[in-house]
Amino acid sequence: MKKLLLSLGLVLVGSTAMSQVIFSVEAPASIEGFYDFKSNGDGSSWGTATLAGLPPVIDTVVIPNDGTLGLNAQGNPASATGCNALPAGSLAGKVAMVFRGDGGNPPIGACGFGVKAQMCANAGAVAVIIVNRDATTIAMNGGTEGAAVTIPVIMVNLATGVAIKNAITNGDDVVVMIGDKTGYYDDDLTAFETSSVRANFGSKPLALAQNASEFSLSPGTWVYNYGNNNQTGVTLTTVITRDGTQVYTNTSAAANIPSGDSMFMTTSTYSAASYTAGLYEVTYTVNTPVTDEFMGDNVSKSIFSLDPELWSLAGLDPTGDTIKKDGFYRPATLPTTQFETCIVLKDPNAGRLKMDGVIFGGMTVGATDSTVSLDGVEVTWTLYTWNDADQTVTAGTFTQLSEVAGGAYIYPDPADAEHEKTVFMPITSAPNYQLANNQTYLLCINNFIPEVYMGFSTSDHYDLAMNSDDLVRFPLRSDVGTWTPAGFSGLPVPSIAMRTGTNLSVAENTVDAAAFPIPAKDVITVRVNAAGDASLKIVDMAGRQVSAQQVKIENGQFETSVAGMNAGTYVFTLDYSNGTTSRFNVVVSK
Repeated sequence: MKKLLLSLGLVLVGSTAMSQVIFSVEAPASIEGFYDFKSNGDGSSWGTATLAGLPPVIDTVVIPNDGTLGLNAQGNPASATGCNALPAGSLAGKVAMVFRGDGGNPPIGACGFGVKAQMCANAGAVAVIIVNRDATTIAMNGGTEGAAVTIPVIMVNLATGVAIKNAITNGDDVVVMIGDKTGYYDDDLTAFETSSVRANFGSKPLALAQNASEFSLSPGTWVYNYGNNNQTGVTLTTVITRDGTQVYTNTSAAANIPSGDSMFMTTSTYSAASYTAGLYEVTYTVNTPVTDEFMGDNVSKSIFSLDPELWSLAGLDPTGDTIKKDGFYRPATLPTTQFETCIVLKDPNAGRLKMDGVIFGGMTVGATDSTVSLDGVEVTWTLYTWNDADQTVTAGTFTQLSEVAGGAYIYPDPADAEHEKTVFMPITSAPNYQLANNQTYLLCINNFIPEVYMGFSTSDHYDLAMNSDDLVRFPLRSDVGTWTPAGFSGLPVPSIAMRTGTNLSVAENTVDAAAFPIPAKDVITVRVNAAGDASLKIVDMAGRQVSAQQVKIENGQFETSVAGMNAGTYVFTLDYSNGTTSRFNVVVSK
């Protein structure tokens, strides 16, 4: 999974005034595709102020180096920082890739972005890629030297830079495209994820999507003609699959799109008499009678899930990590004490459900934040009802908020790598919370370590919907102050999901239970104020079920094995035949 640490925003492949500024790897096939980036147009003091309108550079990547490509502590080749003069002509016709300094004490490669770019330009480079440390991208100020640089300069995240470096080390020729490809090709049609219709959720409980009246999708996407030729007979094909099995396909009527123009193309509505739980993928493919000269952007995809339990705006991870997180964000201006990021949930039939906890995508710290530790740190969540009449981004009103449920998670001490893992945060205010029909909720994660980056999905795009309805979907605020209704720049989606159920017990139907010894190693004894048979379900803190079994309670207790479980905290749920339940945490040590 590619991870991005972003503090200001995300540069996505997109369209502004029919320009198409891109960074893509054309070869080798193992790493080809579009990658997120910042350009010198996102900073200041550069000779080239923007890449829009600049013909693309398509050339081979070279790392100017003294022969050593060893990685330092931050994963950067310390000898390829571009701070020193390079032999004249040594980079002629090539795209130079250099690395940002490591930020250590003493620092390695501590020179300005403009210096790095100027050194490469002086050696004949046709473009420069600067790889940032800490897996992050930031706006680059060119400084005095940058004003003389007229070639494209972009910044990529650490994962992208290391992938390119590894390919070069393996002997591959890495060919990239940087710039605006508008008008570069004669025949070039494009569809973007950011301009395509997607489901209005990442995951929705199946109980809220029982038939076509409760859920349907009207597929469509903007199709852009970036080529020089007018295009005739253009069609759009939409395919929807569930867990890899096709459940819908339809092709639009043919249309004509002049050069430099665009059209919103649609296919017939997707709906079903009943739905099945699973991961759904929506694929839009633009077709034209002539051969498209740049096929890399003719397909747009999005995913959504109908799930037994989870309700979210970020999609569920098909690799099994529960909630998607391919980015980590924090505010550019750090809060003083607290940062809160939220998702908005509302459904006309939400009263069918109760919720008992939250799935959270985790947190991380930057390599340069060496004094920050998550050992023993508590993260909390809050569920608010939101009753302001105007819930648009434009209005930005959050005065009618009431806290109705909450919970917490405490990271292990030491946390080690646990902080980047997805965790389950159970409800602590009550055994569960009964949701209400047509009630707007804000589900928020509260972080009290300002330097920490929080998990987000950068591949779930709600741009088209937000441009259409202006509704708030993932607001944030610092220090319980003013809200930012639209969320972070680039519209990344918080990795937050509500866990729900249709038959969770209410408070008066709970039964006290406790386990010992804690922490447990191989076998635990559970003491419970009940008798008879019960169903035991054990899930880990990411919400994944690790065991389901029937147990027999005798003399108010039973034993169960935890020998096959990894060290960590688990949630035990006992459902009794009389409809009551018990839920408690068990810590397993190895």
